[in-house]
Amino acid sequence: MRLKREGVIEMKIRIRQADKLFSEYLRKKIGSCEICGKKESIQVSHFYGRRHENTRFSEENCDILCYYHHQNFGENPATYVDWKKAKLGEKRFKLLMLSANQYKKKDDKLIILWLKKELKELT
Repeated sequence: MRLKREGVIEMKIRIRQADKLFSEYLRKKIGSCEICGKKESIQVSHFYGRRHENTRFSEENCDILCYYHHQNFGENPATYVDWKKAKLGEKRFKLLMLSANQYKKKDDKLIILWLKKELKELT
């Protein structure tokens, strides 16, 4: 859905329950920004975004970042690529890229069951 506000067209993003649970799971599991260690305002950054369902719930595709570093990578994608390659290594980075570009049907019920189990084990 498109919304028009002050002459700007915005896209309204629907946050799936699976997205919420995955974010909660990763933030609890890792707990702080992977760059600076900050524990406040941490977010899940997806290297490959929403249209890549095959890597949507992949831990290798996601990084826990504070607000500042998440914004910085969004504004400087080449920096994010360099950091991600250093974090994963060349081989795992290429495998992530291949995986992101393969089709996968959404199966939120299965993802939600898996995440609820994982969250329970973290507590």
